[in-house]
Amino acid sequence: MRKEPPRGEELGVAAPHCYCGRLARLQTSWTKSNPLRRFFVCPKSEMGENGCGFFVWVDIEMPSRERALMAWLLRTKRKVEDQIGRARAREKKLWIALFISWAFVFMVWFGNVV
Repeated sequence: MRKEPPRGEELGVAAPHCYCGRLARLQTSWTKSNPLRRFFVCPKSEMGENGCGFFVWVDIEMPSRERALMAWLLRTKRKVEDQIGRARAREKKLWIALFISWAFVFMVWFGNVV
């Protein structure tokens, strides 16, 4: 049975231990100022506790142009996902309407409707 590697090993970087001695968790920032930038944080802070305050960036800071581009890409991705959600909801309604129309045609065809 293969052991799961410590978090952060997939980066080629060993996951550090936080100040309270636990293996730090790898997370990704989704803020506008640091989009998709990865960092290590105390695992207690994920559980709603304050933790020991350990925090260290894994990735270097992006230049402002790349940061703006990344923010635009994330906004565009969200818009496309919203459009897909609306299209799926519309498709579901159309399938229901199609089923009802087929049922009506079936009833008329076999004379069950007056």
